[in-house]
Amino acid sequence: MWDLETALLATAVVAGGALALPPVARGVGGFCAVVGMLGALQGRTWAPTVAALGLLAWFVGHWSFAVRHDEHYRSRIALWVIDRTPLRWTIPRYWQLRRRAAPR
Repeated sequence: MWDLETALLATAVVAGGALALPPVARGVGGFCAVVGMLGALQGRTWAPTVAALGLLAWFVGHWSFAVRHDEHYRSRIALWVIDRTPLRWTIPRYWQLRRRAAPR
C-alpha cells in the first residue's frame, strides 16, 4: 500500500491535472474509476486507489467546468453532488442567483 506522502502527492497531481484540463479529466477519470471498480471486484490491491483517484479526477473536472462556465454541468450526478454540498458556494452563478432572490 502507499504511504501518506505518496497518496497526497498523487491526489495533488490528479486534482491539479483535473483543474487544468476538465474535459480530459472527466473522460480519463471516469475510465479509471470504472477500471478500478472492476479490479476491486477481482480483488486487486491497486484497484481501490485507481478507483478513488479516477472518481476524484472525474469530479474535479466537473466542478472546474462548472466554475468556468457558470453552473453548466455535463453530468446529472455532478449537478446533484455540487448543488447539495457546500461546493455550490464556489460557483459564481450561485451567488448571483442568491443576490437576486434576497429581499431588499
